[in-house]
Amino acid sequence: MRKIFIFLIFILSPLQILFAEENWYQTAANLHKEWAKTYYKLSDFERYTNIHKLIIGKEIKLRPGKIPFPGWKTNLSMNVKVKDGAMAEVIGAEDFAFNGKTFYSFTADYSKCKKKGKQNDCTHHFGSVRTELTSKADWTFTEGTEKWINYVFMPTQNILFPKNPHRKFTVGQCHPDGHKITWMMTIQSAKLIFTHEFSSFKNNDQWKPSSMEKRRVLKKFKVNKNHGTDSWTKVRINFKNSKKPDGKLKVWIDDKLAYDYEGPTNWGKKKHEGKTRNVCYFKFGLYANANLKAEHKHEAEGMTVFTDYMAMARTEKKLEALLLKDK
Repeated sequence: MRKIFIFLIFILSPLQILFAEENWYQTAANLHKEWAKTYYKLSDFERYTNIHKLIIGKEIKLRPGKIPFPGWKTNLSMNVKVKDGAMAEVIGAEDFAFNGKTFYSFTADYSKCKKKGKQNDCTHHFGSVRTELTSKADWTFTEGTEKWINYVFMPTQNILFPKNPHRKFTVGQCHPDGHKITWMMTIQSAKLIFTHEFSSFKNNDQWKPSSMEKRRVLKKFKVNKNHGTDSWTKVRINFKNSKKPDGKLKVWIDDKLAYDYEGPTNWGKKKHEGKTRNVCYFKFGLYANANLKAEHKHEAEGMTVFTDYMAMARTEKKLEALLLKDK
């Protein structure tokens, strides 16, 4: 089928090529869904529970439901179903938690990719799926908004692939209207990568928009046999969304300052290329791309990230107060 698609490139218009490519990926997604129906012998809840038992090394319980994020009002992105344990509180592994007695997990299967309105995750970015929280309000950051965000995470299964540069896993992002992202935290090739767009540079005392995205490798993970790792990563972000020089975007990884930008964080334009660009909404969880480029089908299933110690506030002092309540 792929050879047929390559042949079509030479005889079709760009619009026809785009349509043919989307159809190819949709067919591949449908075939993956059919494969999953025969591959799984357990219910999703049992399967997700077994994944957690394998990783943690003992009996645990999952309490399915939308994961709380203190200080931030949320909805479920793409109306993902979480009653089967795709989002869950992990109970019975206090020694494994980063803080308190319990922690949380996000699990995603490419076989559950969805289409909602114009957004078709099944064909997007070579096959995507998400188990993700999104902002309940339209925008988390408008002009002048400043917030502090804290969370820890551990990629535990089918996330870390050092030799596969295509697969990408997003574990926190601020999304404006359209595909150009304000900033995002992703895992690629077993590295934690931070991408920052809508930055500016100073020239002759004047701030000018930069067409270059800023991209930093923040951490390299030690990979285990489950394509995961065995240790937590702590993330703290201080972001002020501003068209003025008082804007800032700072990221600490494991309590060390890893990215430090001060200056305009949007370009002062409500619209850019027809899209709203001076605002963004926060998203958190697991968003997996390029699942159709997985070496083996089962590696695009049961993709799991543990999370803990989450909070959002307008000041660092208020953030610390919320974190003290984490049980």
